[in-house]
Amino acid sequence: MAGGGAAVSKDDPPPHQPKDQLPNVHYCITSPPPWPEAILLGFQHYLVMLGTTVIIPTALVPQMGGGNEEKAQVIQTLLFVAGLNTLLQTWFGTRLPVVIGGSYTFVAPTISIILSGRWNDPDPISVCHRDPIAV
Repeated sequence: MAGGGAAVSKDDPPPHQPKDQLPNVHYCITSPPPWPEAILLGFQHYLVMLGTTVIIPTALVPQMGGGNEEKAQVIQTLLFVAGLNTLLQTWFGTRLPVVIGGSYTFVAPTISIILSGRWNDPDPISVCHRDPIAV
């Protein structure tokens, strides 16, 4: 037989359903939860994602010299990109209904770049408007 797979005969019993194999499972991957439970779980997932979306700008924006307005802009940008990523994930990716938010992976490198002092400039606007010939 090509492919090396085991032959399945008509005498073999059909496989058991996942609920029969795992008695403590309330619903399987192919059976979605009831709507009230799905809404509750979705709201819980949103609250977790919202926490990371707010904590990351709260830690980074003041260290970069930003105020509340800049922090609000970063939070809005994170929420917009999270929504866009979520739509792309559910339409084209693995199609799992997940909310993709900010990650703590880049917080430590970002803080080290901020604290390095290399990018400190008392007046960054004047750097952009200098005469290139005079420099």
